[in-house]
Formats: sequence, structure tokens, C-alpha cells
Amino acid sequence: MSPELLDPDHFGFKDSQPTKESDCYALGMVIYEVLGRQAPFTPYKDFIVIRKVIEGERPGRPQGAKGVWFMDDLWGMLEQCWSPQPKDRPTITAVLECLELVSAAWQPPLRTDSDTETDTDDETCSTVSDPSMFLHSITNPRLVFEGLLSGPWALS
Repeated sequence: MSPELLDPDHFGFKDSQPTKESDCYALGMVIYEVLGRQAPFTPYKDFIVIRKVIEGERPGRPQGAKGVWFMDDLWGMLEQCWSPQPKDRPTITAVLECLELVSAAWQPPLRTDSDTETDTDDETCSTVSDPSMFLHSITNPRLVFEGLLSGPWALS
């Protein structure tokens, strides 16, 4: 959850109603989890994560085998999604445009035997077995997120 939903008073809000900006923050975290294959702030407990988010801490850029998925443009977009002030976050349309550019330029990394990960700890594993499936699925992210761009809750 975005910091303003966790502590609305701290950010000058009356209540913790979700907004397009808070959804953008959450989308950035979901992308991080899918590509990094672990939840943000693993292995901290929920109350520690809440404090870290409210204080402005964000996940670090993964390194090694997990880091290959976080190209510079994508990482920059994620950092914008996690801006402390909601007004500074990009629109969902801007996020999708970035995903389109990144997916068009994406090349699968060369895999070696040392790249295979055998992490079986349920708390650190994502439900996504191969992050390349995510980037393949966003060859046309507008189709993937079509429901977010139309309908009663349109996020663009």
C-alpha cells in the first residue's frame, strides 16, 4: 500500500481512500514482485514494512540474476511510481508506455547453470516462476491492462 493510505494524516489527507496515484504506487510494487520474484521488503514483518514505507524507504534494486530484469528505464519508472508525494507519480498511461518501450527492447538474458535458483522458502518466492513470462505478456500492455484504462474505475 502507498504511504498515504497507511497514514493519511501524515500526508495531509482526511482518510485512506484509494486513488489513481495510490494504485500507481501499488502497480509499481507488483511489477517489482513479479520481476524480482519476491515481495518488496522481504523478510520483514508487516508492521516493520508499514513503518519503512511511511518513512519513505523503498525496495532496493535487485542485483545478480534477479537484477537483470530491472533495466534502467524500468527501474526509473518504478522509482517514479513510488514517489512519496502522490502528485509526483506517473499516470497509468505513462507506466504502460514505459512498459511497452521496455518490452519492445527486452532481450532474454543468457542463462547459465549458476542462474537457476532453488529458493523454496514460501515467504520469499513469488508465484511467478519465470519473470520473462511477464515481459512477454506486456508485448502489448494496453491489452493486459485494458480493464484499468476503461470502466468505472479508469486509472488513466
